[in-house]
Amino acid sequence: MKILLLTPYLHSNRGNSTTAKRIASGLKQKGVDVTVFAYEEDEWNEEIKGQADHCDLIHIIHFYRFSKGAKKINFQLEKPFIMTNGGTDVNLDLYNLGNRAEMLDILQNAGAITVFTNDAKEKLCKAYSKMGLRIEVIKQSVWFPISEEESTGLNVVPGDPAILLPSGLREVKDVFFLIEEMILLQKKYPNLQFLIAGMVLDEEIYDTLKKYIEKYSWIHFLENVPIEKMVSLYKWADIVLNTSISEGQSSAILEAMATGCVVLARNNPGNASIIEDGVNGYLFNDGKEFLEKVEMVLSGHEKAQMITHNAKSFVQTNHLFEDEIMAFIKLYQDCLQKPKTSGETNEFKPSKSV
Repeated sequence: MKILLLTPYLHSNRGNSTTAKRIASGLKQKGVDVTVFAYEEDEWNEEIKGQADHCDLIHIIHFYRFSKGAKKINFQLEKPFIMTNGGTDVNLDLYNLGNRAEMLDILQNAGAITVFTNDAKEKLCKAYSKMGLRIEVIKQSVWFPISEEESTGLNVVPGDPAILLPSGLREVKDVFFLIEEMILLQKKYPNLQFLIAGMVLDEEIYDTLKKYIEKYSWIHFLENVPIEKMVSLYKWADIVLNTSISEGQSSAILEAMATGCVVLARNNPGNASIIEDGVNGYLFNDGKEFLEKVEMVLSGHEKAQMITHNAKSFVQTNHLFEDEIMAFIKLYQDCLQKPKTSGETNEFKPSKSV
């Protein structure tokens, strides 16, 4: 079986990049012939066109980004294909009527659509209620590439506590949501260190962050940390935060849980699909609730141990790498075995309305 995996990002360290690398690695381990192409980062060329012509199936990550990209290069999908959501396409683009219509052009011809959570499936079913789309929930798993020098080049200050926010700098991630609470917390815990690690995707947010770093010596930023080196940051951290307004399903939260960190995450459907409040992590709705729950973590060693134990167990039970990869392989096989009805085509055909 030959698969062409199309992802918006592969070289920059973003969520879609981690997803693509993880899926490609798992497929290769199972003997699948897979080629990965980053359609937002690399130029479409004859070599990739040849891969598209000769593969058995195309697996595309991110509905909206690919819809726009395909039109730019006039790419016709002439092979069976499936789509995997990228997070913002379901949580943001779906609520823009123009973007929703543009995504329909590609979704209506997909052999299957995969999402990370039941919440995302419900949103798609509601938005495209008359389309009869095949939507499957395939949860993300935890995967770290093998690296002999995982901590090379990372310069982090030991903290007590050490608090990590793995996040790109863009509006939906809302990285300053807890900044006033962090300032209050540091006054009580003078050895606290707060580190944000991620890509600079919004220069205005980055400029604001630099001002905070200049003012407070305990706030730090590491840009573009590869997945191979994130392990050392999770080992450094006592607490990992997620402040996103919306999430598809955060691979960073799963990675932190698997590594033994206590996770405190903003209460949204994507985060709530992973975290059971007070059992395997904590959810918060505002800064006041965050302070209450982080104090529970910092003052209760036994409770924190229970949380990390439950978190590891949850990931090992519900988000196994093997399970995710085998679910995709089975889906590929199902789509390739499905007989086409008379006149059916996978060609990318724009439609005018939802």
